[in-house]
Amino acid sequence: MTLQGGLGPSLKPDALRDKPVDSLVATIHGGRPGTPMPPWHRFLSEDEARWIVEQLLAGFPESASATQRDAAPGQ
Repeated sequence: MTLQGGLGPSLKPDALRDKPVDSLVATIHGGRPGTPMPPWHRFLSEDEARWIVEQLLAGFPESASATQRDAAPGQ
């Protein structure tokens, strides 16, 4: 998973920074009619969709990979 877009726009932090958070949450929760983006409201609450947006803006999954990579064994 590269998050660089394919069927839709890139999900990298630099591509999302200028988008309103509430709009991104609405896109995840409600989908985008006429596009391949389905609504996820049957599976996710709005708070969960907001959490996903926050993670994407923070650089997930690269930020998680860096944290795991930097963690010392046994911690």
